[in-house]
Amino acid sequence: SGSSDPYCVVKVDNEVVARTATVWKSLNPFWGEEYTLVLPRGFHSLTIYVLDEDTIGQDDVIGKVSLSHQQISAEPRGVDNWLSLAPVNPDQEVQGEIHLELQVPERGHPRVLRCHLIQAR
Repeated sequence: SGSSDPYCVVKVDNEVVARTATVWKSLNPFWGEEYTLVLPRGFHSLTIYVLDEDTIGQDDVIGKVSLSHQQISAEPRGVDNWLSLAPVNPDQEVQGEIHLELQVPERGHPRVLRCHLIQAR
């Protein structure tokens, strides 16, 4: 139909820790949602999946962005970038990117992460 009903799911080491609202009929969704995540000791990765909500059947995965513990730790000031979506399945073609902001609060606990899912295109 030329549009999607996108939403995001945030996973830490494959465990769902947050989900955005669905933006209906949009290829350029704006979420502007912020989450404070407590990361488990020794966590490996943070993955944001962008999905297309379907009223009938299973939701389609549009793509994902994965950041390793090392990538997040390497950016003491945090991340504030457009990141390209990667395919979930190797035979899938993916277009699009997500604007993501990650910050470790300065006086906060080192395993607390502020995750701001801004928008996608």
